[in-house]
Amino acid sequence: MRRGSSVRSAPTLALLSALAVSASACGLVGDDVDRGEGTPEPPREEPGPTLAEGPPPADWKDVHSPTGLVYSVPPDWEIGDRFEQTDPSAPGTGRPDGTQGSDGGSDWGSGFLTTANAIADPGYCPLSGFSFRTLSGISGVLPGDSRDQVESASRAMADSIDRRFTENGADIPAPRPEKIGVSGAPAWHLSLRGRVRPPRNTCTPPVIRFDTVAVSTRTPEGAPATIVFVLMADEGEQGVQPEETIDRVVASLRYDISV
Repeated sequence: MRRGSSVRSAPTLALLSALAVSASACGLVGDDVDRGEGTPEPPREEPGPTLAEGPPPADWKDVHSPTGLVYSVPPDWEIGDRFEQTDPSAPGTGRPDGTQGSDGGSDWGSGFLTTANAIADPGYCPLSGFSFRTLSGISGVLPGDSRDQVESASRAMADSIDRRFTENGADIPAPRPEKIGVSGAPAWHLSLRGRVRPPRNTCTPPVIRFDTVAVSTRTPEGAPATIVFVLMADEGEQGVQPEETIDRVVASLRYDISV
């Protein structure tokens, strides 16, 4: 994937225009409680099974989000600001070389921002001003139901892959979201793959993978809200991140219970 081209730009897209970032704070999904008005909240959704078969490898790095969600990435991935601007005072964004990087947010289009960003293999394509093999991040708190959010984001991403990331479009099956659990919170996971039609640009992989995990939460007022983890990765050619590595990164999403 590359940035700075009309053919294969990094995800500075209009793909997630259906998602509007909310400034509302949120709490974890828990048991039904009395909201002080004598009426308990409606029954809450039960979580599905976790994706993780076990903890991430000991040498992987944790990527923390202000929302409380955290995921883990291999030690050679970069954490923080995509453009490698250095801010020694920025907490929690250590790089492999020991420096600290600012993380002002990655723009995935139309105001949809992620912090807690990580990137694998930046600059792999010499023909691009900015290229990467994998990019991931976590949104702020978004209004609305988590299943609606995961389907909306994935539909928009499929359309963008077909129209903007390829010269001749891509064939993109529309899978159904999978109900999962993230540290006991209900969540939905959807992984789609766009198979690029030939001929391809040099910086365009044969397959573009996009994963969305939408985690259910609520606003202080009890309204449905969602936090979204997104990951975009190349597949199908030499030099890409192994599929099992990407699967494990996605499965590592959890709430940080250490603070």
